[in-house]
Amino acid sequence: MSTATSVFALSLTAIPVTYTANYVLESRGEGTVLTVGYAILGLIALLSYLIVRLSRGTQKITDPFFYVFAVFAFTSVIDIVLAMELDGIIEKFMAAYLKEGEPYLNTAHGTMINYWDGSGHYCMYLMMVTAIVWGQDYREVGLYWAGSILNSMIVFMPGNVAGKYGSNVKASYFLNIPYVLFPILVAWKCLSSRKEPEDRDVEAAHKCSIWKRPMDLVFIVFFLFAILVSFLRMAVALDSPASIANSYLKNVEPYYQDPVLYPMIQALVYWFYFVPYFVCAIYGFLKPGCTWMPDWSLITAGAFAQGQFSHIGASLHSRTPYIYRVPSNGLPIFWGVNLALLLVPQLIAWRCLTWPEYFQSKPVERIAGRKSISHYKDK
Repeated sequence: MSTATSVFALSLTAIPVTYTANYVLESRGEGTVLTVGYAILGLIALLSYLIVRLSRGTQKITDPFFYVFAVFAFTSVIDIVLAMELDGIIEKFMAAYLKEGEPYLNTAHGTMINYWDGSGHYCMYLMMVTAIVWGQDYREVGLYWAGSILNSMIVFMPGNVAGKYGSNVKASYFLNIPYVLFPILVAWKCLSSRKEPEDRDVEAAHKCSIWKRPMDLVFIVFFLFAILVSFLRMAVALDSPASIANSYLKNVEPYYQDPVLYPMIQALVYWFYFVPYFVCAIYGFLKPGCTWMPDWSLITAGAFAQGQFSHIGASLHSRTPYIYRVPSNGLPIFWGVNLALLLVPQLIAWRCLTWPEYFQSKPVERIAGRKSISHYKDK
């Protein structure tokens, strides 16, 4: 069995492990959840190391993030089990954990982030593990994953302590720390390892006006639209008395009134973190040679995928009280706004990666930069 296949098989052991752990935790206190949780994570890391040591493959594993992704793949299977238990598809797998560990997962938002982690993130972990085993680059997947999981944590962790479950936060809250630390490290590694792009027809691309690039023009219009939507949602989340905010809240997204506060925090993240990116991206489409555009388009595409998946699902989920779900007369606007915020960032990332000439620096500038570095080293 190959190393990557062994990691996949190891992740599936989460199913019997959760069923067994449920009985162990039923008669234990909340402090046991944190201890058992980190003990299981350590055991999976050790088993991943043994898989590498016992593997007959010729490819050596030198990237330490292999073990991180192997452990996170295991926890992704736990999260899909959690989501299915929350939706009543299965039972007696995670009931004790939901009671003694992280009770704030008993929400529509908690259900949806578990579905995303057990599907989207799980596929990304397997892709990155396979890339490491085969000696290939996982930079693009790594950036997309980092954006996705960091957006999840930025909303999830403050929402746990600020929402209606804030008075019931337990020690197992700190099981989320690795999901904040390691994505930052992976993003730093990927951003620091940007390869020199191939020399293409950069000069011609730089001379191409925005009016001759209709797709880029559409993306600029989208950014302006997203800025307006983000401002409106921020106003709605902060309970603005403006008539347009009240109308949007009542007729389109009453979910912003849900006392769990996850939608409010997501709206503030869009306003304070994504709107500055929108402004910079508009500049990036107007000014040639912004080499940072492809990388950050991937990070934000991952963040939007996770954020919109969770927001759309939670707005319609049965665990959201009926009065906070989307009214039937507001569904067309709701789907139009949210699908645009979900899909267009994916198209922007695709555009930046498949036609990168406009965002590359000129060959003359790259050669000059290399000469200056060489001159500095010689001295």
